[in-house]
Amino acid sequence: MTLKAFYWKYSIWAAILNTVSIIVFLFFRHYSNTWLLYIGNILFSAVVLIGVFRGYHRVHDTASVRSSFMMGLKITIYGILIAIVLCGLVLIVNSMFTGLNDQPGNPPQSGRAEVLFTIFSNTIGNNGVLGALAALIGATVVKKNQKTDHGKTLY
Repeated sequence: MTLKAFYWKYSIWAAILNTVSIIVFLFFRHYSNTWLLYIGNILFSAVVLIGVFRGYHRVHDTASVRSSFMMGLKITIYGILIAIVLCGLVLIVNSMFTGLNDQPGNPPQSGRAEVLFTIFSNTIGNNGVLGALAALIGATVVKKNQKTDHGKTLY
């Protein structure tokens, strides 16, 4: 498996786990259940962290800290792009069946903007910050020889 396929593999898993939490959030339809979205963000960052660990061990523990961080950052960026596409698909399917309104008596535009903003800002912002943090933590944790930052360059 090439390194690019490795990035995509973990990015797809991170995006799928984030999308599952969004589906559960849309199923319960309460704004007080945003903790469900945060669980998806935690799962996203856990997949990024595992991806950094596995990628470092894949090159026989010889990667530099910078290369390991870039690996996690690429997994995060690819994962966010895939998650945005999956969120859009889930929201389109959701609006076909139930609409984005919270209650049936509301006008068609009443709850749509808040749900879209909450989900997309959570997907882009929180996953970006937590994914970059997981990449940074993972890169510094897996490097065994902390005296030097030299090693193989992966990117």
